[in-house]
Amino acid sequence: PALAMPTATPPLAFRVFLAFLAHFHLSEFALTFMFNPRELGVRSFLVSKPYVIAMSAASVEFAVECAWFSDYKRACVARWFYPGVFTCVFGEWLRKRAMFDAKGAFTHVVQTRRRPTHALCVDGAYRYVRHPGYLGWFIWVLGTQVALGNALALVAFTVVTWRFFKQRIEAEERYLRDMFPGEYDAYARRTRTWIPGIK
Repeated sequence: PALAMPTATPPLAFRVFLAFLAHFHLSEFALTFMFNPRELGVRSFLVSKPYVIAMSAASVEFAVECAWFSDYKRACVARWFYPGVFTCVFGEWLRKRAMFDAKGAFTHVVQTRRRPTHALCVDGAYRYVRHPGYLGWFIWVLGTQVALGNALALVAFTVVTWRFFKQRIEAEERYLRDMFPGEYDAYARRTRTWIPGIK
């Protein structure tokens, strides 16, 4: 007989959500320590005030629906928990793969000047995805809300995260074109971001 996955419950979904948060932020710090120790600091955890507000709002939505719409929430979690977990794992893997591929060239702060050791990374994940770290984070953060069955937060996270990355990628690529004249344009022409609406 085929191995059946146990039915997910809201308490399980929330514990896994917290585990995903802990793993994501601790691993960001650890990989910064590994590849960019000079950049290491509190910000290496990638926790900001807007981010805390967003995750807190998502937790409130989850709690309110568990308390007032318990049947609805149980059904949502039972249906969407495992697809959300898969989405989170894939997004996390893609982001961390990008960090391993870029090594010291991967930073949490947009670089405005080319460092002596700075080379354009076009191998590994970067061969198939432009800004794989951003795409991985985008996929991961949406996956957290799918796993929780949070429809409102999923829509809000999609809109806010897309707008954030659109602005950040446009700004970062202006610097990259200055740092790698011709080379970055050629790379950008042949490599997609895979984020809808961001060429």
